[in-house]
Amino acid sequence: MHGPLNEIGLVEVLQLLERGRRSGVLRVVGPDPAALRTLRLREGRVVALEPDAGDDALDAALLARHLAIADATAPELGAGALPTALREALRGQLAVRALDAMLHWSRGRFDFAEEGVVAGPLDLTTDSLVLQVVDAESRRVELASALDGFLAVPVFATADLIANGPPVALAPLDWRVLDAIDGGRNVAAIAASLGESIEDVAERVQALVAAAILVLQSAPRNVTLDARAAIEAGHYEDAVVLLTGRVAGSPGDGEAWHALGLAQVGAGRFDLAIEAWEAWGAASPSRAKEAAALQQAARTMLEALHETRD
Repeated sequence: MHGPLNEIGLVEVLQLLERGRRSGVLRVVGPDPAALRTLRLREGRVVALEPDAGDDALDAALLARHLAIADATAPELGAGALPTALREALRGQLAVRALDAMLHWSRGRFDFAEEGVVAGPLDLTTDSLVLQVVDAESRRVELASALDGFLAVPVFATADLIANGPPVALAPLDWRVLDAIDGGRNVAAIAASLGESIEDVAERVQALVAAAILVLQSAPRNVTLDARAAIEAGHYEDAVVLLTGRVAGSPGDGEAWHALGLAQVGAGRFDLAIEAWEAWGAASPSRAKEAAALQQAARTMLEALHETRD
């Protein structure tokens, strides 16, 4: 059994194998052809996932979370010394996170080979996996709404606010989040730096805010994106105002100069669009040819406009 993922998704493949109570090895390649995932199924249930939920990945995750140390002289503190329940709970989280991403793949292929498979560290049915993915998506939406699309920037509260906050017992992830606070990174960037799911980090940030240890600052406004939205809506003058202020404060922002040229064209000021695109080419040398082509197009339109008036 094999085929491309653009014709049959992974969830359908798993459902078919579960319905037939098939045992064997399912190899899946997604958008990255060099990244092979191997799922072992026993009577249709996923019992192992390599490499994402294998022993090496699990040990690395435990070390990254400071739940174990890599020190040959202290084996009692190593990843293998942790309680089995803790290790396997984290393995299950790694597996579900990996499968969540894989279920959305629309490029790549799968190959299933039937063979005998013994019980493994996982025991996932397709229905339970889908329910966990749906729950995770709902959780993600709720957290994103509360944290400005995960772009809110957590910073430390003032000393008096922290001193008067409620008692709190900090978990290892809390300490890692606090260590990553630098006043500039948003929730999404902190999650990426820690290698944790954005939902887990977002929940810990919320808890630390409730404990009066952190406060949230609004995501910095992206003026260029706001201006592009104004251009798409036909509000060219609004976009010009936004972008003129942007390039005055950040003359090296090539994308802002690019967008300013588009806004000036929309407003009918081709001469000013040419000036903006000249500045764009200077600020972004790698796109100088594209800037020059737009300048020439604007000059052609300007000349045509003058001829019409004459």
